[in-house]
Amino acid sequence: MSFKEKRMKPIKLMDDDLVAMIKIFKALSDPSRLRIVSVLTGRERLSVSEISEVVDLSISSVSHHLAILQHLGFTSSERVGKQVYHYLSDDCIYEILKGTLKHVR
Repeated sequence: MSFKEKRMKPIKLMDDDLVAMIKIFKALSDPSRLRIVSVLTGRERLSVSEISEVVDLSISSVSHHLAILQHLGFTSSERVGKQVYHYLSDDCIYEILKGTLKHVR
């Protein structure tokens, strides 16, 4: 059965829904943030310096992007001693990435 043949339930969007969805897509449209989220999908917790090494960005840049991602509820952090570890806190973001990757491949 093709996509056109499938009967899908209509998705009704309220104005508040649109605003919230736009924030998600804007955040994920930044290549650096998308790379950071991608790195966090395969790992339990990473420090800013560990993320910085993997995505080849400065620590301050990674911290800035993580603050945006955390504000949107995509990531959370946990302090262990002097180190702060970041992780994905929203399964929806993982599903969005996985679905998008499936679509583009």
